[in-house]
This record gives sequence, C-alpha cells and structure tokens, in this order.
Amino acid sequence: MLTAYLDESGHEGKELVILAGFLGTEEQWEKCESAWRSGLGKRKHLHMRKLRWSSRPEHLKSLLSTLGPIPHASGLQAVFSAVKVADYEDLVDGTVMQKLMKGYHITLLGVIDIIAKNIPADETFKLVLEAQDTYEVQAKSIFKATDSNRTPDGRRKLVSLDYIGKSILTEPADYLAYALLQLHLDRKSMKSEFCTPILKNTRPALARDHLAEKDKLRQFVEGMVEKHPNLMRSAT
Repeated sequence: MLTAYLDESGHEGKELVILAGFLGTEEQWEKCESAWRSGLGKRKHLHMRKLRWSSRPEHLKSLLSTLGPIPHASGLQAVFSAVKVADYEDLVDGTVMQKLMKGYHITLLGVIDIIAKNIPADETFKLVLEAQDTYEVQAKSIFKATDSNRTPDGRRKLVSLDYIGKSILTEPADYLAYALLQLHLDRKSMKSEFCTPILKNTRPALARDHLAEKDKLRQFVEGMVEKHPNLMRSAT
C-alpha cells in the first residue's frame, strides 16, 4: 500500500487553492523522514507560513535548497491538484451546493482521482492530511463517494483518509503546496525563487490542474448540479 501525505495552501473565496504532497511506500517515507530531520539542522520543524523571509534570507535559501530535493531523492512522487474557485463559483453561488463545492474539496477529489488512475491496478493507497476541522466532515463524505475505485480483486483503492496533528511527514507537502502557490502568484518573487528546489521533480508529478482544465471543471460541477438538484436550494 502507498501513502500520500498532503497539505493545502491558498485561500477560499474566489482565490486559488492547492492541495499537494508526496506519494510513496513505507520504506520511501522512512528514508525521507530520516533525511528531512538531518536537513533541518538545528530546527525541529519546517512551517512555510511561519518563515521569516526578510531575516537572513541567504540562510533560508540554503535550508530550502537542502530540503527541496529530499522527497524526490527518497523515491517519493509529487502529487497535486489546483483550482481557482472563481472558475466555477457562478454555477453554485448562494446555494447549499456551494458549501459542498469548496476549493479544498474539489482539489481533494482531484488528488484521489489522479492517484487512483495512475498507480498499478492492484495497488491501494491512503491519504494523510493535517487536521482541518472546517473540511473534515465533507471529506469523509468524499471518502465514501469514492468507493467505486476498486482493484481487480474488489478491494478499495483508497483504503483510508486520515487527519492527524502536526507531523514532520506532512512538512514536505507543506513546502510543495507553498512553492506551487508562490509560482502561480509571482514566479519572479524571492519566495518563488527560494522554493524552486522542491519543484525539480525527478519524475513527472501526478497532477490534476484545474487551472489548465477549466472547461472540464465546469462540466464536473454542472454534472453535480444536475445529479443533486435538491442541493441547489438557497443557502440563506
């Protein structure tokens, strides 16, 4: 069984939301964790949103340059899904459906689908994410809805969807999601430049990029609207 540790970056509303992380075996994750702890040096953890970008930038650049290649060198595969809520919000604006079609949930569905379609037919996987009280209830519904993804012998491909507290194993995902966000916001910024090392994949990422597939995204949302007309009632 494979495991993907994921984290999200971005903002709800009409903004960009990115869910990203790495997928691999238990052995690959053990290798990554060991190298990551060593790469942190005197730090105990890496939290991208808490970094002081204007203080000792060269030290920060060195840290991110050290950590960035580690997941790839450990054999893990990058995976991500990105969506701009404004690209589909007009289809569900003001309805109960809008609350269920948050950017976080769209990207979660995207990650599940892209992994299920690209791993071996008889392989299974689980997702591990940092605790998100706002989204966990709906995420559990999404887990139930993906029951049709099965191996040839009838096992669920997505074995579990778990939420955990702070963990060093989600830190590569935090770094990757943050790097992808900075790339979209301003690829010439200092933050984007410093985050480049984790974007240098040694093999292609598994990606469901709704930013480049806007028409398919809208078709999916329109399909959900047609399938669940009872959820198109006013949310007020």
